[in-house]
Amino acid sequence: MSIFSRTLIFVIGTSMFALIVLISLTVNFSKSYINENLNERIEALVRSQEIKVEQSLDNLGELALSVANNSQLAVSVANFINEDSPENFVSIRKLLNDLMETSGMLVKIDVLAKDGKVISSLGQLNNLVKGEDLIAKSNKANYGFHRISKSFVGKTYLHVKEPIFVNAQLIAEVDIVIDITSSVETFYDNAGFGDDGFTQVYTVSQSGKWIALSDLSVVEDLKPSILINKVKYDGFLNNILNTRQPLITIEKQIPGRALVVSVNIASAEVFNAIDTFYLYLFSAFILVMLVTLFIGFTFSRQITKPITYLNNKVSEIATGKKNIEIDYHHKDPSEIKTLSYNIEIMAKNLWHMNQGLEDIVNERTAQLTKLNESLEITVSDRTKEYQEANSSLLQALEELHDTKNELVKSEKMASLGELVAGVAHEINTPLGVAVTGVSQALSQLKQLEKFKNTGTLTATSFDTYITESNKLLLLMTDQLNVASSLIKNFKEVAVDQNNFDIRTLKLREYLDKIFDTVRPKYRPTQINLKLDCPNEIYIATRPGAFSQVISNLLINALIHGYEKGDVGCVEVRCIELDDILVIKVIDDGKGIKTEYLERVFDPFYTTKRGQGGSGLGLSIVYNIVNEALKGKITVKSTENMGSQFIIEIPKQIKGDQV
Repeated sequence: MSIFSRTLIFVIGTSMFALIVLISLTVNFSKSYINENLNERIEALVRSQEIKVEQSLDNLGELALSVANNSQLAVSVANFINEDSPENFVSIRKLLNDLMETSGMLVKIDVLAKDGKVISSLGQLNNLVKGEDLIAKSNKANYGFHRISKSFVGKTYLHVKEPIFVNAQLIAEVDIVIDITSSVETFYDNAGFGDDGFTQVYTVSQSGKWIALSDLSVVEDLKPSILINKVKYDGFLNNILNTRQPLITIEKQIPGRALVVSVNIASAEVFNAIDTFYLYLFSAFILVMLVTLFIGFTFSRQITKPITYLNNKVSEIATGKKNIEIDYHHKDPSEIKTLSYNIEIMAKNLWHMNQGLEDIVNERTAQLTKLNESLEITVSDRTKEYQEANSSLLQALEELHDTKNELVKSEKMASLGELVAGVAHEINTPLGVAVTGVSQALSQLKQLEKFKNTGTLTATSFDTYITESNKLLLLMTDQLNVASSLIKNFKEVAVDQNNFDIRTLKLREYLDKIFDTVRPKYRPTQINLKLDCPNEIYIATRPGAFSQVISNLLINALIHGYEKGDVGCVEVRCIELDDILVIKVIDDGKGIKTEYLERVFDPFYTTKRGQGGSGLGLSIVYNIVNEALKGKITVKSTENMGSQFIIEIPKQIKGDQV
């Protein structure tokens, strides 16, 4: 941001802040005064209407009492009640007529006996269209205003009942109908309420509902209060945005009377002067803001103009321009003049320094060129040496891979050789028994032939020969079957170890064959083999890879898990989990130390170095499980508490895994 912008923002911001604070203080100090005067004015208007209504009702009440308290009427009514004569009746009628002529507001007067019977009636009501009882008709003891009605031509009538007393004794009642149309119209004198302002007066019907005196309509949501609710100025923006309510409504209940004066004052009438005050205040704010903007702009230009000039001259110096002269005006501040002079001196000094630096740079460039040429020769020689060394390393790596593959093959062949030796030892026993049986059979046959040639052959000796021969033949058959089964299982497993085609296996039967091939290794020891596998499990896998994994793990458990003379058990446990087959090879031997666990599958790592261990057995198992069987293998072990190798492979190797 430029200095001009910063200066302008600072000047305008400071002025605006001060102005806003001043306006805020003005508004806050004037708000209470405005609201107080506003409420005093509204209260005066409401009170004026309230007094007007009270005076009018008092006058109507006095009119009704003047009729009921007329002594001549009371005497005439008493005489008529005592003596029902035409003279008394005429006297009552004449008095009623005089009263109606005296007051132009009386419409009808009914004189009623205490039992409600009409003694005399003068006047009539025509074309009544609406009426509301103010006192229940069943309540005979209540006097005063008891009904209000409306005629077709818009006249409003108030019905008043008052008692007639003679010598403090109730002798009759008078029911008076007063035309209050002119009085009601005086209620709606809206001087000071604005063009749209108006007043409405409500009274309570005998059913408890508020009704308007103007048209006798029922109002449901009237919520009057004895006190006048305070009114607050709603803000200048409501007038500008035209969101202000058009009327201010004050619903004031007259104390001691079932009457409510609803004064509706036009908002414009009440708030116009206040809005004008705030309009002038807002206009003054805009004017001051414009003046501040002009002053700030002028002040900023006075500061930034010489600085901009100096900035342009410094840019010319930066581009290497020579003989730069900086002019300044006598009106510029002394600081600007001093700065201009110093920049000019600095430009000349920089030019001289630049000339010296260019000479030094040229000299150093020549030196660097020579060093670069020498470095290129050195780099070329080193590159050739590194290429030759890299070729030697690649050749050594290939030889290492070949050696590794040969070692793996040797390990596999060694494993197969151990199986061959064990199976050969197992086969030797049944074949030896069979050979002995054949020798015994030949001996017995020669003995039988001798008896025949000498004529000493008897039935008993012949039967003995047959019995012995059967025993020998059965024994030889059993032993040859054992040898045949061993050879068959060994042949199938040995062939499978060199065949990686996928084939469906019945798991239990195939594991039994693998057990037969490794059992010769276990026979001289006290370690038992145990198989826990359901009969109904079938898998589609590579049998050669599978058999090599299981046999290697079984032999590894025997070699590394136990010492000579130990007693224990190695168990193969099979578990189905949906499409996954879990095989656990569990032994209760001496376990694996914690520091060895992470390296058991590393190639060439063994704890039996020099004792026949090559370190490739578990590495081969790991690679076969992950690559050929498409599974994974993990190990768990606690020292002196045995080991557990866990193999998870798919029950069926899919086509995209082959």
